[in-house]
Amino acid sequence: MRKFKNWMKAAILTLYGTSVLASCSNEDNPADKKGQLLEVYNVKGSEATARLTINGEVLFTTPVYVGKNGIGKTREGDSKTPTGILHVVKAFGVKAKPEGCKFDYIDVTPTIYACDDDCEWYNQIIDLSKVKHDCKGEDMYNLVPQYNYGLTTDYNAECDHEKGSNIFIHCKGYKPYTGGCISFDEDKMIEILRRCDTSLIVKISE
Repeated sequence: MRKFKNWMKAAILTLYGTSVLASCSNEDNPADKKGQLLEVYNVKGSEATARLTINGEVLFTTPVYVGKNGIGKTREGDSKTPTGILHVVKAFGVKAKPEGCKFDYIDVTPTIYACDDDCEWYNQIIDLSKVKHDCKGEDMYNLVPQYNYGLTTDYNAECDHEKGSNIFIHCKGYKPYTGGCISFDEDKMIEILRRCDTSLIVKISE
């Protein structure tokens, strides 16, 4: 059954092409050994510290927010950030792609949604002008400043609806927590987009 589901996902991606703008899989972007590491640690509730290191050089250490209920995600809707290792897939933003950004970039327009419905689009960023789906997920265009800039990750690559969806790295909003993502000051988010690529490894721990 799992093999059949995987085959179906692949068929859907082939059929709709750019309708699916970012899937839950990072199989085409394996992390390499360029030495890009983004660590999230020293978690106290929804507050944490993040450190970006490239080739052994610390570029910055900064306060960040994680899920409202801390870390240790196990299910959809638990408002927790996953622990362990994540890889990044694509960048996105309501604002224009920053100069020097090395990631494939999704321009977030009014028809772009992050789907968390229990359907074939689960855990994927989709364009409703191309995908005929009445999505009840995140209206990304209206989630600002959080989605001024962001990165998708490969969390829940199997797209299992029980495990949770759309774990992003994005800008801070007006609240001192997220729904499970990791949020940075906007200037730090821009620096990540300019200095890193898909070899970036994200490590989340207590």
